[in-house]
Amino acid sequence: MTIGINKMKFFTDPQGIKCDFPLIKIQNYLRDPPKNKEEILIDPGVYELTPKIQERLGLDGKYSWEEKINIRDFLDGLPSHCYFSADYPCDMNLDYTELFLKKSWDNAVKYCDHPQYLVVCQSVLANYDSFKEWFDKYNALEIKSGILGLGNICRIFFLTDYIKNSLNYAFSHCNHKRIHIYGLALRIIPYAYNLANEYGIELSIDSTKWTRAVNEQLKQFYGVSCRKERRQYFYEMYKETLINRGIQLKNKIKWMV
Repeated sequence: MTIGINKMKFFTDPQGIKCDFPLIKIQNYLRDPPKNKEEILIDPGVYELTPKIQERLGLDGKYSWEEKINIRDFLDGLPSHCYFSADYPCDMNLDYTELFLKKSWDNAVKYCDHPQYLVVCQSVLANYDSFKEWFDKYNALEIKSGILGLGNICRIFFLTDYIKNSLNYAFSHCNHKRIHIYGLALRIIPYAYNLANEYGIELSIDSTKWTRAVNEQLKQFYGVSCRKERRQYFYEMYKETLINRGIQLKNKIKWMV
């Protein structure tokens, strides 16, 4: 039996839409920080870790900004409603799995004491034993922000045994007030939401998967992928679908405001 808790926050890329909770790449944040937002998550730009971009830019397991930005100084300059994570999801580039696990952990240990750092648990892709081992380590940290992120899940689209086992373990053992899950698929969100209710953990997620038509009506009239002029409509329909699946959202619905 579930109990009511805080409404779920849904973050996404704000490009071309009006959204309450933006997830924005660090380069974009430095160029033009969003204004008048309740909360902002700043992403390190994980797609830079993909093999094609790593090779093109000669990054060798790094982000392009790594040697240009002092993370501690950047965190110190953030407002209290902004959070940044410098983690390295190995699903972006399996060749760097061990390096990315080490770098993610090293940064978590180094910056978990900062209230604007979002610690993100990384583990071997779709390996439950690895997830449990790494989650226990991350969960034992004293995380000043109170938020523990879960990464390496965005490429899993169905409620697999791995997802069930991992989310059950995370929510039932979490020492922190909130879990943030990166890139969670629509089919999985209600499962995570119910676990959050059951264990009294706040939940937030982010996703850009709303850019694919969420129902047959959208597919029929506008195609599978949204175009520039329909981004806000696709985004609102995705949020409405979440509500129809029993999710209480902190976000506003444009035509319900």
